[in-house]
Formats: sequence, C-alpha cells, structure tokens
Amino acid sequence: MNLPSVLRLPESGNRIFGLDALRAFAICSVVLVHGASWISPRFTFLHQHVMRVDGVTIFFVLSGFLIGHILIKMMESRAASFGTLWDFWRRRWIRTIPPYYLVLLMAISLEIRVDIFSIQKYPAYFVFLQNFNWVHPLNYQEAWSLAVEEWFYLLSAPAIIGLCATRVSPKAAVIITALTMLAATTLYRYSYYTHFQPVTLLEWADHFRTIVLLRLDSLMYGVLAAWWAYYYPTSWLKGRIAKFLVSLVALYLLTGPSSAGDFNFFHCVIYLGLYPLAVACSLPLLSSWKRAKGMAADITTHISLISYSMYLLHSSLIHNRLVIPFVQSLALPSPVKSLLGMGLLWGLTLVLATLMYKYVELPVMNMRKRLKNNS
Repeated sequence: MNLPSVLRLPESGNRIFGLDALRAFAICSVVLVHGASWISPRFTFLHQHVMRVDGVTIFFVLSGFLIGHILIKMMESRAASFGTLWDFWRRRWIRTIPPYYLVLLMAISLEIRVDIFSIQKYPAYFVFLQNFNWVHPLNYQEAWSLAVEEWFYLLSAPAIIGLCATRVSPKAAVIITALTMLAATTLYRYSYYTHFQPVTLLEWADHFRTIVLLRLDSLMYGVLAAWWAYYYPTSWLKGRIAKFLVSLVALYLLTGPSSAGDFNFFHCVIYLGLYPLAVACSLPLLSSWKRAKGMAADITTHISLISYSMYLLHSSLIHNRLVIPFVQSLALPSPVKSLLGMGLLWGLTLVLATLMYKYVELPVMNMRKRLKNNS
C-alpha cells in the first residue's frame, strides 16, 4: 500500500495470513457494530447478517489458540517452575497492558473533563476487577473483554504449569485444565441463570456476555484447538474445508438474542459456549493459509496488525468523544450526517490505531524481545 511514511508499518515476518484475515474480520465487525447508529435500518443485509457477528468472541478464540500454542511449546521445552510462569505472565503483560493503560488514562482524563461517569469506578480497571463477577460499569465499556483475557492468563497458566510441576505431561495438563475450565464455566453460567433471568438485551449483555467468570471458556476453546493442532496435526488438517463450512453454517445459525423469548436457557448458558466452538472449527483451514499477495492482502494484514489499537481506541474515545459530538453539532441533512459519521469513525480509527501501533505497541514488543534475549 502507498501510505505516507508516518503510517507505513515495517515488514512483519512469520505471520499466518488466514489468522490475520480472521482477526481483521473480527475487528471490522466490532467497529461496524459500534457505529451502527449511522447505518439506516433500510440496509437490512448489514443489520441481519453482518452486524450480528460477535467479533469479540472471535478475538477470544484466536487469543486462546495463540496462547495455547505458546504454553504448549513452553512446557514441552522447559521445566515447570514459578520462573516459567512468571516469564509467561511478564511477556503477556508487557504486550497487552501498556497500550491499555495509555488509552485508559486518556479515557479517564476525558471523562473527568466532561463529568459523565463516576470516576470512583476506575481503580478497579487497573487490576481488571471491574467486571469480575458483577456488571461492568458504564465507564470505558469495551474494557470488559480485556479483563476476560487477563484473568484467563492468570488462571489457566498456573493450572497448566502447576500440573506439569507434578509430573503430569504437558499434553495431559492442557486437556485436564481445558475440560475443567469448560465444565466449570458452563456450570457457573447455569447457576447464574437459575438466580437471574434477563428480560432485555441490555440485561443479557450486562449479566451474561460481559462478566469474566461467565466467559473464560471462550478462550479455552482456542486452547483446545491449539492442543489438537500441536499433538494431532494430521487429523487437525484433515477435512479442514468441511470443518470451515460447518463453522460458517453454525455461525450463521447461531444468532444472539433479539426478542423477549430469546432470553432463555439456550442463549444464557449454551449459546455462549457454542459460538466459540463454531469459531474454532474455522481454524484448521485458516491456520494453514500461510501467505497471500496483492493490495487486499496488504490491507488485511495491516488491519490485523493494528487490531488491538483499533479495539482500544475506536468506541469510547473516537466514536463517543470525537465523532458523535462533532457530527451532531453540524446543521446537515441526516443522510449526510450518517455518511460523515461513519467515514470519520473509520478514518480516525485506522489512522490513530496505526500511529498507536507503530509508536506504542511496536516499541513495547521490541522491549519484550530484548527481555527475552537477555533472560
């Protein structure tokens, strides 16, 4: 792509294009959903098909798949110890927390200025306790998924490494941890459902979709996929096109709740486990799609690289604090406002996320590489 030098990213080797494509699709669906107020209801195809995609759950499965590979390779090559666990945590935290803290501080400063939400809620965000087993506050709401990921690292890695320390093989340790967490999360969702049945979409999202202890299984399906790919590579790749087609059909059929009759046992307990399982079925094909060429491939890879920064910036900061106030202040016809609003959301998100990736994420990742080489 012919981008200005300030937006041009360095070459990134060892990437798997299929996973980049899935990651780019996930973040684009998230931005599209959060910008839905600019899309007319007349565009029924977008509302009925594209905007019902759960991009965050796709991120969860991808993250679990990559983290699963890291943990398996680590335990197959190193002795289990607290040092091993600390090295895993340190590398994950260096990768994820500095960009998050930077955007969180920006969100806090903006919300202090406009005095919209309670600032007393924010301390919990720094230790990812804002939605551990309770409803996420209104402040910087997209942070709910980051809490799910960080608690997954905190809980799954000690379990796997701890089992290996007792002379359980890495292969057995991963499957024991995975099945235990899948069962525990599903049973806890059922227990939660027996005590609280939502009656609105907002209640379902607040009480089931975004609470840490109810969503840990989403990442574990990715870990199970990594386990299968590592230990049984032949069967993992066998029938990968058929598995991908099954994934597409399942994801099309698995629609989230939309009416009062949908807030039932299926959508509160089963759906939240079936959706990541369906996503995981796409990984045999996508993980074997190593390379792609052309402008479309370059754009896809670029969006994949900046996807974390896009997620951190696009909604609370760019859309809610910049785009909406600016566009609504203009005396323009509604169709023009809609086009301008969506254009600004995407334009600002892509530009600012590229800058954040290049000047924040990349330096942080380079520091992590230096720490690894020195350890």
